[in-house]
Amino acid sequence: MKEINLLIIGAAISLIASVIGYFAQSIVQLIFNSKGNVNVYVKSVYNKGSGKAWGFITTNVFDVPLWIEVHNTKNKNIVLRNLNLQLYEKGKKIGKTVQVSHTENSGEKTIYGDKGAYSFLVGPSSIARYDLDFCIKKSDIKCDFDEVRISYFDSKDIYKEYKLFDIENCWKVSNNKIDYDWHLLV
Repeated sequence: MKEINLLIIGAAISLIASVIGYFAQSIVQLIFNSKGNVNVYVKSVYNKGSGKAWGFITTNVFDVPLWIEVHNTKNKNIVLRNLNLQLYEKGKKIGKTVQVSHTENSGEKTIYGDKGAYSFLVGPSSIARYDLDFCIKKSDIKCDFDEVRISYFDSKDIYKEYKLFDIENCWKVSNNKIDYDWHLLV
């Protein structure tokens, strides 16, 4: 009988040690996978359809073609959700742009974002680049703005926002320049 009790106690200790070991290993793996950074880079480029840089392409339309690159050095998937441009006037948010899912020019269709979506899933230890286009019509916002910020929600659903451009002459046709280098959003 004593031998059976020792056998049961040994099995219970072994089971408890295995469960504790499994959870300890899972916690260490979770910590290891979460190490690293997520860096988002942005670059203003020419619009694929019009060939123009960002700005007021007419006195009624504001257009911003961008590339973004997401560098994920974590060992797990990350999410950037609802990437968009926010419009401000004297520090007060007054609206946001429309995320262009696609355009069609002479029968040729151009898709923006991730198959038309402006939420992105970036794999572990990888880099992803996306073509984006944002626009707004003067009739949709009905006021002027002097600043453009880029925004998104991260994997923890935390809202992030970064200054992108200052606007000097709102709703006047502009001749802005594209970026030749990438800019880290900080």
